[in-house]
Amino acid sequence: MGFLGFLKRGPRKKKCVRCGQQAAHGYSPAAESDAKQINPLCLSCLIEQLRHDYAEFRGRAVVIAPAVGLPCYVFRNLEFLRDTTPDCERLSVALLEQITICADCQAPARCVWIESRGLTIESFGDVIEKGPQATLLTWGNPAPVSLCGKCTAERINNGLQTGGFEFFEVCSPHLDEQGLVLPMAY
Repeated sequence: MGFLGFLKRGPRKKKCVRCGQQAAHGYSPAAESDAKQINPLCLSCLIEQLRHDYAEFRGRAVVIAPAVGLPCYVFRNLEFLRDTTPDCERLSVALLEQITICADCQAPARCVWIESRGLTIESFGDVIEKGPQATLLTWGNPAPVSLCGKCTAERINNGLQTGGFEFFEVCSPHLDEQGLVLPMAY
């Protein structure tokens, strides 16, 4: 069936593979996974999975808050960014170097959090091409903050609970990867 078939059908017409409730999201091991690898999850089970993923994460990531209107919320590693646009990769590395202590709990930080005001289906390509500093951070979003994995997951979860999101694909960073988590379309 492929990813486009999954998008047309959507996770909402499926039941959560963990609890059987109606699924509003698809969770995958990596961005652009085959549709067979995207597991339908309800919001509660997705939040549980994200809490686990970010608590186990030992790398560094720039994490952009979820944004309505984009079908995916995925991690893209530095190699993808380098191959796609060297400027975004270079600028993302500069942000990764700013990670210090978690602004919320003072634990060692793993992520730098950026709000997503101004991020739309029309503008996400600019964020990938030019980097968050030249886009999101000039569009009226607050300054980035360093967060530990646990606090990053809580910020993502708070956004998901209040935003009316339906993501066809969500994937997290794993192990010691470095890169960018962002709302986007393929």
